[in-house]
Amino acid sequence: MVAVVGFFWHDEIKVLIEKWQNKAEEQAPGLINQGLDQAKNWWETYGQGWADQFVAKMTSQGKVKIDAWLAEQNLNEYGDSQGTVYTGGTPLFNEATGQSTDRYAYLLQKFPDLIKSLNLEQYLK
Repeated sequence: MVAVVGFFWHDEIKVLIEKWQNKAEEQAPGLINQGLDQAKNWWETYGQGWADQFVAKMTSQGKVKIDAWLAEQNLNEYGDSQGTVYTGGTPLFNEATGQSTDRYAYLLQKFPDLIKSLNLEQYLK
């Protein structure tokens, strides 16, 4: 019985699924961009303070893990390609505001996935 019903409704189900798929494909870019904007706004608003607090609680072993990861990736101490030159000598100093950023907080903002991939939470005091 189910096979008979499925056979007759096959075309209707196919059309319904295609409509859902088309709607999802139309809405997905907007939803993705909305999520990216929200994430960017969160980092701009809370990211620096959050990263500063995380680094303040991190032990030296956690910092060694980050430095080892940078070396494995062949990146410089700021997470950029080797040989990168910076205005003022470092990306950690904002010449306009006169404010400096902790290197590890800078790296966690740049690579937030390091917390999970290196299991940095185990290195909190």
